[in-house]
Amino acid sequence: MKLKIIPYSLAVFVLCSGYAITQSVSANQPLTVAQSIWKNFSDPEGSFSILMPGIPTVSKQTVNTKNGSVEVNLFTVERQQEEVKYTVAYIDYPEDYIELLKRNNLIEEAIDAGKKTALENAKGTLISEEKISLGDYFGKEFNYTKPGNKIIKHRIFLVEKRLYQISAETTSNKQKYLVKSITGFCNSFNLLPK
Repeated sequence: MKLKIIPYSLAVFVLCSGYAITQSVSANQPLTVAQSIWKNFSDPEGSFSILMPGIPTVSKQTVNTKNGSVEVNLFTVERQQEEVKYTVAYIDYPEDYIELLKRNNLIEEAIDAGKKTALENAKGTLISEEKISLGDYFGKEFNYTKPGNKIIKHRIFLVEKRLYQISAETTSNKQKYLVKSITGFCNSFNLLPK
């Protein structure tokens, strides 16, 4: 009778105490890593590179100015699910116009005129602005709101005869979630070596 108690005791002990099941792990299993949507984009003709969250749509527009018509080259990625649009634009001005600006020390005034035009076209309200640089080139960063609950971070640089504009536009509701992305986008803008 004692012999029958031991196997039952052993079975009760095993059932009540539980046991660990381990799964063997192979060292060569593939690791899944999240891929970033941010990719380096460069435009050799525009002489710049920047991180963008997708492949930009490329377009051109002709704009009439006091000094004649100029062609605006636009590179845009719009992420509708995040309610954000990232844009790089550049304009090549005639060299005689740029020489006039330099000779009369009017580079900052020209950039301010670009800022004023951007604000007027957007029916925007300026929030803040500061002087910045891109290497040895002068620029301005300004933040503004516009109708439709939109907020925009905008940078303008004059590099030789080319005016670059970098902007990120989102809604004020989404802006707080996109601060790092927008700042990273703006900070990633670089000139390509000549």
